[in-house]
Amino acid sequence: MTSPYSQQYPPLPQQYALPPEDHSLPTPQPYYQQPPAYNATTGYAVLGEFPSVNDKIKPSSGYKDVWATILWLCNLIGFIVLSVLAIRYLVAGQGIVESTLDMDTVRIFGYAAIIGFGLSFIYLITAHIIPGPLIVITFVASILVYIAATVYYFYMKYYPAAVVFLIFTVLYLICFWTWRDRIPFATVMLKTIIKISRRYWSTLITSLISLVVQTIFTIWFMFTVVGAYQLYINSQGRLTAAMIFLVFSFYWTTQVISYVTHVTLSGVFATVYFLNDQTSRPIWGSARRALTTSFGSICFGSLLVAVLETLRYLAQVGRSGTDNDVLGFVLCLIECFVGCIESFFEWFNQYAFSGVAIYGQGFVPTAKRTWALIQDRGIEALINDNLIGNVLAMGALLVGILTSLLGYLYLFIVKPEYSEGGGSQGMTAVVMLVCFIIGMSIFSVVSVVISSGVTTFFVCLAEDPEALQRVNPNLYEAIRQTWPEVVQGI
Repeated sequence: MTSPYSQQYPPLPQQYALPPEDHSLPTPQPYYQQPPAYNATTGYAVLGEFPSVNDKIKPSSGYKDVWATILWLCNLIGFIVLSVLAIRYLVAGQGIVESTLDMDTVRIFGYAAIIGFGLSFIYLITAHIIPGPLIVITFVASILVYIAATVYYFYMKYYPAAVVFLIFTVLYLICFWTWRDRIPFATVMLKTIIKISRRYWSTLITSLISLVVQTIFTIWFMFTVVGAYQLYINSQGRLTAAMIFLVFSFYWTTQVISYVTHVTLSGVFATVYFLNDQTSRPIWGSARRALTTSFGSICFGSLLVAVLETLRYLAQVGRSGTDNDVLGFVLCLIECFVGCIESFFEWFNQYAFSGVAIYGQGFVPTAKRTWALIQDRGIEALINDNLIGNVLAMGALLVGILTSLLGYLYLFIVKPEYSEGGGSQGMTAVVMLVCFIIGMSIFSVVSVVISSGVTTFFVCLAEDPEALQRVNPNLYEAIRQTWPEVVQGI
């Protein structure tokens, strides 16, 4: 009889014959599918279609915010009509204004553009070779500039300005001390974006085209304003309405040009982030989306900034034209308040339009995503922008100063007719100022590309860090070591 408490054992496992010696197991399949081929129509972030990949980023097709495109086209037609009337009246009434400048001045400006481009390229190479030290040097240089301005205004006994610059000096010193551990991450970002920009020269060409278009439109606007003023000088109501419309139209159109450039450049950097070297010319698909399916979103976001800029302009005009101290003080507060909102909106739009390039959605849903990003990573984004922004700001200042010095040396050596006589100092100052603006404008071609790239990479890292780990594990590891939170995502 078997005891109920006796231990029960499982049966012995079945024995199997060993496999033959020449037996080989089949090659295992990869645990994730390879990224799909680049599609210029649907966008970059199609990785969300795969089950093992972060599905936050998905393509979106179709035209977005069409109403904003229609509204901007109506605004452009109105600007053209008013411009034709104003310039025709200006030419018929005033004729062509004879310029006191000659071919020597044209040569100066041409040389300034060439030298400015060369200096910008040298600065770009320098930033790629020593990004970390350059970030530190430019930040310290910014502090020294604020200290010099503070000392100067105290010496001139202009105490309000001196106090303001003193506050900025203290704030920059505090920021430098508290942000010093963020410099390695900014260094990796800056070096990466510059490397991509040098590999895809189309980004610099796109930015240069944008600069040329902005310059042409600005000159067109200046002639239109002068003509409209003379056309409606006898009707105060029409003159006021025309000026407000022209200013608003100018702000809106320039914002549209800037953000089309930003979205196009962001598309290139997003392509590199998600697909690395799988496509050789990402600029074409990115530009096509910016000018077609995403153009309405660009007009929508630009409209919001243009409204704020116009309100700030009206407050500024009202403050300068009033003799009432109380009203002037109120308008000054309004101008400051609107200016702060405008600055935040411009910073916010940089990230929002990078999202437009990545997601392909309308402005409102993309803005919601961007707001979630700002709430989660806003401080890191602000610090990163300031560290790299100092590099770009000091580079623009340096290139501008050197090109203006070139203009002065050319005038000193060549001695054109207008640089001699009683008004020579005034003309020399004008030529140097124009050379300074040309140098800074040429450098802006580089700075726009870098700022768009840094913003786009930051958005991509926050949304889908695993994508970079798949396509570029070395860069992912370098970023993870300088910013460990990147592996968390949003």
